[in-house]
Amino acid sequence: MTKLAAGLLLARALFAATAVSEGVHVNYESYGKGREALVFVHGWTCDLTFWRGQAPVYQKYRSLLIDLPGHGESGKPEVAYTQERFARAIEAVMKKEGVDRGVLIGHSMGGPVAITFLRLFPSKVKGVVMVDSFIPPGESTPDERKQWDAMAGKFSAVWRGADWKDQAAKFVASMYSEKTNAAVKAEIASKMIATPNHVRASAFEEMFKMPGPKSGESYDVPAAAVVVPSSNRPGAEERTRSLFPKLSKYEVWDGYGHFLMMEDPAKFNRSLEEFVATLK
Repeated sequence: MTKLAAGLLLARALFAATAVSEGVHVNYESYGKGREALVFVHGWTCDLTFWRGQAPVYQKYRSLLIDLPGHGESGKPEVAYTQERFARAIEAVMKKEGVDRGVLIGHSMGGPVAITFLRLFPSKVKGVVMVDSFIPPGESTPDERKQWDAMAGKFSAVWRGADWKDQAAKFVASMYSEKTNAAVKAEIASKMIATPNHVRASAFEEMFKMPGPKSGESYDVPAAAVVVPSSNRPGAEERTRSLFPKLSKYEVWDGYGHFLMMEDPAKFNRSLEEFVATLK
């Protein structure tokens, strides 16, 4: 058994727990004690183990790692996997664990989930970290929204098509960089492809249906963003700063891929702890 596999088994044995949200069990891991916590939110078709490189952080601070509904060890019913469903699952875990406020650390789709959580439960958010994530275009950018919706329709057809598995493998591979080693590639691919396709298709469709910020919408919480160049499209930083006026850092990591926290855990952990240290 590898050290990683042994570590996974130990974490599951010592820290795993279950909450219930909308009749579905939600798997999570809980570290430390306290009314405030770091809340790690994985991306589309991923699971909480994608944060294993952040163990030096989540074992140091009060933390929650969550398998969103449909992902990892959580329940996978045939339902619509909306951002609201994911946000309510996070709230259910926080409530069970006695956590009043969380710093939401959202990778990829986890960013929109964090925004949705803010919309539903604003008093329960202490801060937000967007990890190579995105903010959907809003009402002020109608042309961009049309392009967004068109892309959503294209991918919806792919995920519901007969060759979805081959297409998914190509899609996942497109998110690597030269810094993604072979072991990490194999782990990412196997877990993302293993996610049930009814979850894959619905979660992707619902993510793209999510409305962007309304005119003047913003959140008065500390925030940070770490992105790679491919995600740093024109207007991305401005949109992030508009939604989060208290954005204290916007880092662009040249040469990294979408799974940057797995490619360079030490660098990511330093950046995350620097942000956490600024919170009161």
